[in-house]
Amino acid sequence: MKYYRYVVLFLLLLSPLSVEAGSSIYGPTGLLQMPTAEALQYKQFSVAGDYLFNSTSSDSLKDQFFYKVNLGTFKGWEVGVVGGTVPTEGVFVNAKYFLMSDAQRFPLSIALGFTNLGSSRDSGVYLVASQRFQGGIAGHFGFRASFKPAGLSSNIMAGAEYYWVDNLSILVETVGDDSKYPINAAARFYLNSELQFRVGILDIGNIRKNGTFIVAGLDFARFL
Repeated sequence: MKYYRYVVLFLLLLSPLSVEAGSSIYGPTGLLQMPTAEALQYKQFSVAGDYLFNSTSSDSLKDQFFYKVNLGTFKGWEVGVVGGTVPTEGVFVNAKYFLMSDAQRFPLSIALGFTNLGSSRDSGVYLVASQRFQGGIAGHFGFRASFKPAGLSSNIMAGAEYYWVDNLSILVETVGDDSKYPINAAARFYLNSELQFRVGILDIGNIRKNGTFIVAGLDFARFL
């Protein structure tokens, strides 16, 4: 009888869901670090948290925690706040303006966004395009400029997400930082239409020489 319960639970977990993109680690709707041109709908809000486990023994690379709240507002705007152990300056505002072409089955979305507004050390602006394709694949490509004390840094970012089954997706991305392009990967599991869990790895291969982090997070989204 106990095996029957496990079978029922497994079938429920694999039942079709109306899935939505989740928050990125640093706030805006996106993949892991990369914001995408997907956004929350009007009057839809999300609350999310991510914990980054340091996989090295360096005392300078401690575990990190991020929390964020986003809201889909009128005329294509998504606004939100992000805080946690990083950024250390406080809580900052993110904003994204997106447009979507509905002239085809798989519309192209384009977004212009602003990150960490109010920060004196790590604010930025980005332009990104996103499109879903037949077969459960979504592609994302864009440019990001970061305003840091050392000056302006501009880099490319790219990513893809594959919906393996209705409630499980695999994603991979690279977000440039000072001309270095680390690879991040994760799995996103949709527990239901409002709650999703993800686990991933930042900087596979330690390209930036700052260590590799394991990411675990939860994202809850619903309409007001």
